[in-house]
Amino acid sequence: MGERLLTAVQVAELLSVPKTRIWSMSRRGEIPTVRIGARQVRYRPEDIDAWIARRTTSRPRGTQS
Repeated sequence: MGERLLTAVQVAELLSVPKTRIWSMSRRGEIPTVRIGARQVRYRPEDIDAWIARRTTSRPRGTQS
């Protein structure tokens, strides 16, 4: 296992959002996490990349095709 897990702070920096938003999303199960303790979570970089890819759209919001 050579992969490095990310912290909530690192994911927040990557997404340019507050770390509190990442914590909230983690608690609600909206973003993939790896539990390493009762209150500690980390994030796999490939899971975050896939999560971003699933949310990427090719057309602006509010437009219909």
